[in-house]
Amino acid sequence: MKTKMEKLSMAAVMMATVFVVTRFIQIPIPLGYFNVGNCVILLFCLAVDNHYGVAASGLGSALADLVSYPAYTVPTLVIKAFMAWAFIKYSRMRFKGKNAYVMAAAVATLIPLIGYTIAGGLIYGNILSGLVQFPGLAVEYAANLAIFAVMHKSILKFAVVHS
Repeated sequence: MKTKMEKLSMAAVMMATVFVVTRFIQIPIPLGYFNVGNCVILLFCLAVDNHYGVAASGLGSALADLVSYPAYTVPTLVIKAFMAWAFIKYSRMRFKGKNAYVMAAAVATLIPLIGYTIAGGLIYGNILSGLVQFPGLAVEYAANLAIFAVMHKSILKFAVVHS
């Protein structure tokens, strides 16, 4: 059993890592950028599967947007926290077997795909503006999901996390 301080410390490391990966490893796409921050969030949520992980996911991502795309700060806070919560919830309850985490990740990554499409429409005042970023987001989340699946399989192989 981890102590509260250990969980808080892990969440702080998670938040900082999500911020660094999201902020400094960026490939521009229409109305935003491609990054592997979601993969990092999902991997950390394997270790910090509670409200600390949810908070660190939302805050780390929101801080990255605050310094690069400030208009997306609040939507990112909500979207990424909800994505982490859904991943944790679905990985515990819905799916069984050795691919449970990958299936939970697939469901969870639908949240930012839809959320950022809607947020883009609201921010730019036109739903078509939000839809412009949909193909780029779909590629980003598919890539994040594929990277997560490979890394999760590697983690299982080395018995760091047991599914």
